Amino acid sequence: MSLSTVLPNKMIQLKLTDKSQIYNSYMPFLENGGLFVPTDDTLSLEEEVLLVLEIAPHHDKKYLRTKVAWINPVRTSPQRPKGVGLAFDADESNIQVKNLIESELGKMLLSDRITYTL
Repeated sequence: MSLSTVLPNKMIQLKLTDKSQIYNSYMPFLENGGLFVPTDDTLSLEEEVLLVLEIAPHHDKKYLRTKVAWINPVRTSPQRPKGVGLAFDADESNIQVKNLIESELGKMLLSDRITYTL
């Protein structure tokens, strides 16, 4: 088995059921995009994580290789839950998900409303 086919040791699932959740979770400020995932799991910066993602109304699961880029160690406010920000890498499946999210959000991407990270 080559290194490129070895899966990360950690796996996290995230289901985004509406545009508000997508907006709150999406991290467009990362080079290839990413998602914040509320979790109590202990992870380290740069740790590889397999993200199993469902975005409504699309019902197929996406399996994405990601790396921890952001950590909220504790709930800092009602808008900022404990969890991790997972950065997408530049592979085709991650770029497709980034494009799907940005398409779903449209003009919401220009909002200055508080998210889970910024």
